[in-house]
Amino acid sequence: KALPFLAEAASDYNIEGHGGKKMLCHLMLRSRKVLQMLQTCDFCDALRDKFDIYPFTMDDVWSRSIIPDREPISIQSEKHVHLVVFGMNEIAESVAIHAAHVAHYPNYIRNHTLRTRITMISADAERECESLIRRCQHLFNNSFYRIVKPSDSIAVKKFHRPAYDGMREDFVDVEWEFVEAEHENADLRKKLQLWAEDNRQLLTLVLADTNENKNLSHALLLPSTIFANHIPVYIYSRHEITFPNIPSIRIFGLEDRGYDIRLPLVEMAKSVKYIYEQCYLENVENWKGQVFYPVEIDDKEREELWSGESSVKRQSCISNAMSIPSKMRSIGLDENDWDKFYDLSQEEIEILSEVEHNRWNVEELILGFRPCTDAEEKEIAADVAKQKGAYKSRMIHYDLRAYNDLRPDGTGKSVKIYDWCLSSCLPLIAKSLLDKKGGQK
Repeated sequence: KALPFLAEAASDYNIEGHGGKKMLCHLMLRSRKVLQMLQTCDFCDALRDKFDIYPFTMDDVWSRSIIPDREPISIQSEKHVHLVVFGMNEIAESVAIHAAHVAHYPNYIRNHTLRTRITMISADAERECESLIRRCQHLFNNSFYRIVKPSDSIAVKKFHRPAYDGMREDFVDVEWEFVEAEHENADLRKKLQLWAEDNRQLLTLVLADTNENKNLSHALLLPSTIFANHIPVYIYSRHEITFPNIPSIRIFGLEDRGYDIRLPLVEMAKSVKYIYEQCYLENVENWKGQVFYPVEIDDKEREELWSGESSVKRQSCISNAMSIPSKMRSIGLDENDWDKFYDLSQEEIEILSEVEHNRWNVEELILGFRPCTDAEEKEIAADVAKQKGAYKSRMIHYDLRAYNDLRPDGTGKSVKIYDWCLSSCLPLIAKSLLDKKGGQK
């Protein structure tokens, strides 16, 4: 209903009378399915020329408060993140998809078994997961996932391996599990207890039923080991509740908070776009034999670049920005360090570059791109300059592959330069947000 209203408003809005400035529009949606659609197709020119439109759902915004890596995961870490979500509704799906966007870590580079695991639990999981798998078909086609029905033997009803498992190097660092069980299932409770006691995983629980009273009662009936081991338990609730004796319980979904109209993620995404463009111009058009990346950001140019960007590519930059906190934590930095400019070591840049590519792989699969078949790969390799773009326009991406298997682009240069540049400038991206907030520029 909002889009026809915006189209009418666009005809009335005199952009020249407002100094050429577009009107900022926060477009709140009710459905995650509509949000996903708007993230994969652009708004018409009539709207883009006059409005800066940022679609969102509150479920998607609230899901960003859930931090699956409560401690840094370095390249040497033996731990993996395990996010367990009770529910298969839009809230639960928002939590799971957000985690798939941000939960990417360096130790997967060293050991491909250390994937992030996302477990979704529902009494009718086998049927309910079908919709998610269909809508994100290329993500699941290229991921490990299984459907489990807990019993004395823990029966696996379906086990799916990636399409190119055994033929190409693994390139998706997130795996999925759908568990068909009620909250009180005895075998599920045993499994939760084992997970809570396993020091090889960083476990986080999310209770995402639309009925907040059910979430509260289920939380209080969780195995005591969960709370004894200080496992974070996020409860979806529209109202503030405190548990003074259980500090590991956190509330998300509060109806009076969550959305920041200052759009801090967008501020960082603008810098991601700026750095990407600088990288392209210098490393592709003016190649001098070594990687170039900026050491400062021109605010005016940054705003101009962002203003002309499509909604789809904006979303890609926003997805990159969402992952910055996890990346910084993985090399020992946190929010308190973002007011300083760090010169990352070459080793850190290389590690973060591969993490970024792994994150990008998942993002593109969620957006609907798929990797090439063997036959398509041969056709593109015969004329990369012409065929790579042609296939990309059909949502088939030549670069959806393992980092170590990336091929040169049409100019003969490594596409890794984009990951190198973005990773080298990661502190600069974060610092640009602080400068904006603090008014230092």
